[in-house]
Amino acid sequence: MFSNAKLNIVVDAVILMAFLAATISGLVLLTLPHGGYQGGRNPHYVQTVLFLTRDGWNDVHVWGSLAVIAGIAVHLVLHWRRIVCMVKRFAGLGERRALTGSPQPVPVVIPEREN
Repeated sequence: MFSNAKLNIVVDAVILMAFLAATISGLVLLTLPHGGYQGGRNPHYVQTVLFLTRDGWNDVHVWGSLAVIAGIAVHLVLHWRRIVCMVKRFAGLGERRALTGSPQPVPVVIPEREN
């Protein structure tokens, strides 16, 4: 199966690709003229950009956005322990190892020898 590092890389790559699809499609939708058929009076009704119409770009945008949300959810599940640990540490609720009886370094002083 996958190691944790490889699984993280795959999940992050999926999130990146979905993010790029949602971003690019959002920019295309922002710049494409819109409007319905309007009884045949809209000359931009069937305009395509990179072989997709406005409806096609809208589908790419919606599915890319859903894939980003799903990828982030998987990412959070994979890193849940780390997230909880860091929140506890920043909130001051985490255990401090130096104060819980774990061995601490002891300074050693070696006296100089006189010759």
